[in-house]
Amino acid sequence: MARQRGFTLVELIVVVGIFSIVMAGIYSVFVRSNRVYISQEEVVAAQQEARSALDILGREIRMAGLIAADNQPGGFDMITAAAWGADPDSAIEIATVDVANRTTTLAFKSDLDDDGSTDAVQYVYYHSDHPTVSRRNTLYRETLTWSGGAWVDPSTVGEQLFLENIQNLTFTYQMADGTTSTAPAKLDDIRGVVINLVAQTARAVEPYEGGKFVRTRQLISNIQIRNLGLS
Repeated sequence: MARQRGFTLVELIVVVGIFSIVMAGIYSVFVRSNRVYISQEEVVAAQQEARSALDILGREIRMAGLIAADNQPGGFDMITAAAWGADPDSAIEIATVDVANRTTTLAFKSDLDDDGSTDAVQYVYYHSDHPTVSRRNTLYRETLTWSGGAWVDPSTVGEQLFLENIQNLTFTYQMADGTTSTAPAKLDDIRGVVINLVAQTARAVEPYEGGKFVRTRQLISNIQIRNLGLS
């Protein structure tokens, strides 16, 4: 009767070594795939949030100049652009940059909720180097109403967070003569606004090869303001 031979110790070591190498390769592929998935998930989330916010912002800017005439300052015969800080009859204010406080503000007037009352809306973007850390890279929104000869916030709530994780936000204005400007002198010639928004992931994520970085996505929206230049 022939003797049956088993595996020798050397053979077992070789098999275990080969198995370990194969499993290490499989694990490496799994880890890399998981990192890519998490990275893409963060990027998609940032892009979707920015796109949704940009859609709302564009829709509201597009309505700038739709000013209710019933017991409100101005009227439909006053659909022109001007710095409206103290002027109730103006429709839009160009984005102003406060270098000291590191903010960019865009404000405009419109009957946003179609209730016959004119609203003044302002968006404030806080730059990445803003003195208040918690407000850096954020966009806030506030709705004001006309009362006692001034624009006030009736809710006393103040600004509400609109969008986070903004790396950069700029506004370029399209003029009636076809030119563009970031700081137009003749506000009543504004006919459109180009919004350039660079969104970033909420945290640093790993790209395909080594290291962790904040991933970004750029979105550009061209808004034609239908209610300006009609008077």
